[in-house]
Amino acid sequence: MDNDRVQLPKANILVVDDTPDNLRLLSAMLTQMGYEIRRVINGQTALKTAQAAPPDLILLDIMMPDMNGYEVCQRLKASEKTRDIPIIFISALDEVLDKVKAFAVGGVDYITKPFSEEEVFARVENNLTIRRLQKQLTEQNILLQQEIRDRQKAESALRLSQFYLDRFKDSIFFVNYDAQFVYVNEAAGRNLGYSREQLLNMSVYDIDPNYQEAKWRSHWQEVRSKGSLVLESTHRTQDNRHVNVEISVDYLEFNGQEYHCASIRYLNSE
Repeated sequence: MDNDRVQLPKANILVVDDTPDNLRLLSAMLTQMGYEIRRVINGQTALKTAQAAPPDLILLDIMMPDMNGYEVCQRLKASEKTRDIPIIFISALDEVLDKVKAFAVGGVDYITKPFSEEEVFARVENNLTIRRLQKQLTEQNILLQQEIRDRQKAESALRLSQFYLDRFKDSIFFVNYDAQFVYVNEAAGRNLGYSREQLLNMSVYDIDPNYQEAKWRSHWQEVRSKGSLVLESTHRTQDNRHVNVEISVDYLEFNGQEYHCASIRYLNSE
């Protein structure tokens, strides 16, 4: 069954050379190595081909009529669509100045004729690997930037919610199944005489004498089944005053956890 699977090419390579024998030789080498090859014989065709369907890598001859490889490379690097394609120059020239110019116009590597199959493979594979890693890094950076933007939006929304809740005149409590306070607004502390930090280390049992563990469990199940509930009770302040309250409770699920959101209106003191 595995033998029937279509083997996808390792990469798409554009080979540009005005000498048909060189095109055939390079194409045969690279095809045997598992690459998909497109062949063109001049610079103008190379530019049109690269614009129409950008390859993963270009092997570009330097000495061509009408438009040499240096000019082709410069025009490819000037286009947003093709500027990131790695270009390996190929030439019979082996002068240092020729190699320097090849790198100066944007080439990433240089192969000298006559071709060595081992060298061609090594340089092509090396530059394709670098290109793949660059793409991965770019994609990861884009994802990271999006995560940062999403987090900034979430933090902004959270600050806005916090701002609104802290200016709400009624006390707001978020309570978990164990009757522990997981969030309180400023009014909750102000009405009871505790700081927010103190309340976050307390539970319903500490402020409501009508609700101890057995009754709390029953109350939790009732709110859970109904979704919301309005009731009256009594709260005990830090200075031991008892205050009649009206409590509006909503059942919430968030990130797999269950909570009660209680909005409390204080009626009078005893």
